[in-house]
Amino acid sequence: MTAFAPIPDFARGPDIPSSGYLVTELGGGAYGITSGVDNTVFLVTRKGVVVVDAPLDLDDRLLQGIEEVTPKPVTHLIYSHAHADHIGAAHLLARDGVQIVAHELTGRFIEEARDSRRPLPTETFSGTRHELTVDGERIVPEYKGDWHQAGNLFIHLPEQRVLAAIDSFSVRNAPFFRLLFAAHVPAYFDAMDQMLEYDFDTVVSGHMDLFGTPEDVQTNREYLHDLRSAAAEALRTVDLREAGAGVPDNNKQAQLKVWMDRVVARAAELMPTGWEKRIGGTDIFLSDNLNAVAWSVFID
Repeated sequence: MTAFAPIPDFARGPDIPSSGYLVTELGGGAYGITSGVDNTVFLVTRKGVVVVDAPLDLDDRLLQGIEEVTPKPVTHLIYSHAHADHIGAAHLLARDGVQIVAHELTGRFIEEARDSRRPLPTETFSGTRHELTVDGERIVPEYKGDWHQAGNLFIHLPEQRVLAAIDSFSVRNAPFFRLLFAAHVPAYFDAMDQMLEYDFDTVVSGHMDLFGTPEDVQTNREYLHDLRSAAAEALRTVDLREAGAGVPDNNKQAQLKVWMDRVVARAAELMPTGWEKRIGGTDIFLSDNLNAVAWSVFID
């Protein structure tokens, strides 16, 4: 069995109760809810509840968590993007009269998926910005680029100073695998700058049990830039032909694999020391992170 470094105290979230979920008050009627694997946010308005996503791992515990806070019904569900791990329990919320809002690109993905767990949106928008007012509360979904999936949104609650940036990063931890499966790595880098342009105190990132701060976004941004600098230098110094010298000349795929493995190993050596004291999971995901960034530096 593979041995992993213990999770640093600063990267640990709260313990999840036996109920399987934990609700955290974020202020102004906004609440975060997490299962320990997935998290999201909901807003209690004068007449009902606006929910961002319906994570698969929370399933019906999402409704339990909402009912723990208020008896008001869910009136709106906003899809951050089309991936099933974040909206795979949407069918549990999509009762008569619930408005489901998404970017039109997300609507297309869902239509093509034909997944009964992910009901089609009742309202879609094109372009970059769509402002909702529900019972006097402002909710601002914005589409600023394909940093994770076409149609992915930042969802800002200005009065509550909450930003939902689902699948943008892992709070106080290294990004999952190859940058949370970023659709376009340069756009993923841009997303960190775009997030810091918002006025918020809390960021809801969609996974695990921690809700973040602008400082957490800045830390992730610095980590990404160190990944890019290390990858660029490794690409400059690790020669493709030398790395693949021991591989049969007619096996180009194997040569590329050996070369990139050496680029990643060299980039890991070039990473500034101390990141394990600032974010958790570098022993788990550093190589995957560097692989995604190195390929991006090489081809983008």
